[in-house]
Amino acid sequence: MNTEHKVDLTRYVSNLDRNVYTIFNLPEEVIAVIFAYVSRSSLSFRDNLAKLLADDELAVNEQSGGLATSYSEKAARFHEKWVVGYGHSSVAEHAVAHIGIEKISRLASAELELANSFNSFTEYSQRYQRPARGDVYIPEKLEQQPELKEDYLALQDKAYDTYEALMAGLIPYLKQSIPQNEGESPRAYQSRVEKIAFEDARYVLTLATLTNLGMTGNGRALRDTLVALLTSEQAECRQLARDMEREISQVIPTLLKYVEPNAYVAEARRKLSNRFGTIQPTAQTIKGPHARFTRLPEYRDALILLATQMLVTYAGLSYDAAQSHAETLPLVELEQLALDALSDLRFFDNPLPELQHLHYQMELVISEANWHQLLRHNRRAHFSFGQPTVRLGYTTPPHVEAAGLAERYQSFIHEAETVVRKLADWNPSIAQYAVTNAHHRQVTMTASLWELYHLINLRTSPEAQWDIRDTFQQLHDQLQAAHPALARHAKRRLG
Repeated sequence: MNTEHKVDLTRYVSNLDRNVYTIFNLPEEVIAVIFAYVSRSSLSFRDNLAKLLADDELAVNEQSGGLATSYSEKAARFHEKWVVGYGHSSVAEHAVAHIGIEKISRLASAELELANSFNSFTEYSQRYQRPARGDVYIPEKLEQQPELKEDYLALQDKAYDTYEALMAGLIPYLKQSIPQNEGESPRAYQSRVEKIAFEDARYVLTLATLTNLGMTGNGRALRDTLVALLTSEQAECRQLARDMEREISQVIPTLLKYVEPNAYVAEARRKLSNRFGTIQPTAQTIKGPHARFTRLPEYRDALILLATQMLVTYAGLSYDAAQSHAETLPLVELEQLALDALSDLRFFDNPLPELQHLHYQMELVISEANWHQLLRHNRRAHFSFGQPTVRLGYTTPPHVEAAGLAERYQSFIHEAETVVRKLADWNPSIAQYAVTNAHHRQVTMTASLWELYHLINLRTSPEAQWDIRDTFQQLHDQLQAAHPALARHAKRRLG
């Protein structure tokens, strides 16, 4: 390693003599530059880092143990040229930011989580924590309509009153119906019962309820996320984008230059809304949510597709030769190939990647509570979805029915629907904040068999929340009936 000045790289890399090492104590943009240089330089990552350090471009603070405390001007110039100027967006994927986001609505958190699938989230869970009265988002535009604002605030207050009333009724009912486990402490038993009560009582909370989340993303995904939020119809999301941009720019400043709303998306959205604006949705009353496959490959075709991919991988055949061979196999042999590929799966295993070639389409009509869970646990599914509405019915938790609380519950839900309709006559976007966790949303989902294995396995386990468990049990039952060999090992258990 040839440098004019001796540089102590041990402050920045985990080793000096092995081919695999980690890089740390550097601003995220600098790390991205070091990785980006590899396509422009014959030097190693460590050599490029040493060169930057020797050039005194990283603002190293020796008193803080060698931590580079601000991003490099050289890094900024490099990003200006190769990322901003030439569009090498992959460079931005090497810079990462961790963001804490507090006191945003559940409506905004869903939009944030949908903005880019490469981000990672951990969100406050209404299954484990009790909300506080008044922790709701109040759209600034409501100041223009004092009477509607009063209705909106009264509804949020009533939602909390109903939540507390449900908790007060559910806990004693659950203690009568759920026995304490042998060896379970009274405190652990109380916590377990409260968690179940939280799960059910939260259905009356609205999408205005505030939440907190932690988020991690790379520069490219974060930039796309900000563009999506800036193009949102919700003022809260647009403001969230600017707040996030301000904070992320302190970590990866150059990579977020020129973040603006997406004019193409906004115009396409406007044209399609105008084109379909005359179509009046029919009133629908749905008794309970449902999930169904809208497109299933023919069983033999699905098995042939999977066998073809496996023959390419494990027999070394060309695609045409693999497909031709797979098409000659009898059904029983095709099924056995699928079972060979899947039968040894354990609970935490991912299935073979060949399952990613086989895709299914589904329609889900699910509660908002269920929808938020699906967003958090999705890995590779793709969604189209309607906006929050009260037209598609609502879910009543079974424990609420069994505890004799359904009348109180349903009375509030109907009050919420009245307020939603009043708000929608004035501003449909703001009306969405008054929709409850109980109300159903229309979702279509496209997922590979690989992703279905992940979701069915995770969400049909006994530990899964009952609502999302019911959804994926429905899908598993349908898949089992149509594609038995492919569905047989989707549900695994620990031990």
